[in-house]
Amino acid sequence: MARKPDALLLLGRGGLGSAAKNELQALLQACQQADPDLAMQLAFVDRNQPALPEALDSLSAALAPTGGAQQTIVIQPTMVPDEPALRRWLQKVARRWLASQPGHARPRLVFAQPLLQWQGLVPALLNHLALATSRPDVVTEEGEEGWQTDPVAWSTVPAHQRHVLWCMGPRCVAKGAAALWPRLSQAVQASAPLKQQLQLLQTSCQYPCNQGPLMIVYPEGVWYGHLDEDSLVPVLKSHIEGSEACAAHRVHTLQAPPPCSDADE
Repeated sequence: MARKPDALLLLGRGGLGSAAKNELQALLQACQQADPDLAMQLAFVDRNQPALPEALDSLSAALAPTGGAQQTIVIQPTMVPDEPALRRWLQKVARRWLASQPGHARPRLVFAQPLLQWQGLVPALLNHLALATSRPDVVTEEGEEGWQTDPVAWSTVPAHQRHVLWCMGPRCVAKGAAALWPRLSQAVQASAPLKQQLQLLQTSCQYPCNQGPLMIVYPEGVWYGHLDEDSLVPVLKSHIEGSEACAAHRVHTLQAPPPCSDADE
């Protein structure tokens, strides 16, 4: 007989704004109201935090001791459509997290079926069609003002001298990229030279994932990898303010970089 798990982890895709996180958070809260005794946590595959390893840390710490019995955490992917290759890689991430835990405290991790493979999904979907017909149509929702045009600012290229491309793909996020993004953004806003020169852009997977977290600076075409909270800002400032490419974190370049300063050796 199937038994109730000890914890639930809702796993979703992130987004450029707050909508993705807010929607998954709302689902988590609804689940918590329905089953307040079940430990729950959300996690994101990309573009947001917490990443899967961080969420597993938090959820594992929240579980009450069971006197030695192994606990089960069910990971429910909420992404639609499902990507089997991505799911297989996420299972690797979960397996690596397990390997980092003390042997006596390792829970059992189980990935639930993707949403579109759930039994009963089609009847539920068809049942909700009747509810949809009572909703306002697009003419009512959008109104009569402004629907023909987009904002004028969308036609203007922002002032900048360089692009900084920050990878927010699944593998970089699993290595901490989502947690580092606010640090990068705040550093640029706090520095007049950086703010005047740089256009920060989040990207999806850039490759090579094993070098992540990844940052690319154009037009020089210098790729930096293995970045963390301590190295991120010094590497960027070294490149922009000193026109130097830090050798310790440089993984690729399209041009021959200037020699590193003594601080970079």
